Amino acid sequence: MSIVTHVAVFFARNPEEELTTHDVGIKWDMKPNNVSASLRYAEAKGWVTRTKRADPTTRTKYKWVYTAGPLLLQNPLGEREAAISSRP
Repeated sequence: MSIVTHVAVFFARNPEEELTTHDVGIKWDMKPNNVSASLRYAEAKGWVTRTKRADPTTRTKYKWVYTAGPLLLQNPLGEREAAISSRP
């Protein structure tokens, strides 16, 4: 299963949750630097939304946070999982 599928299914099942780039990297064993490029497809499809949040504890003073995207939020769970599973 690809990282896109893992993250999209996670948010389909947990639409109220949010994950930082670091969280995604740890949860699915990938370098945080690669998360953004890896999830670009999911963003384009509306499965996840990426938001820049202020974080004074980091060097850049912000962090990227992923949440369920509009497509996942507008469909019931069964339809969300079917849409994600039918991806090429």
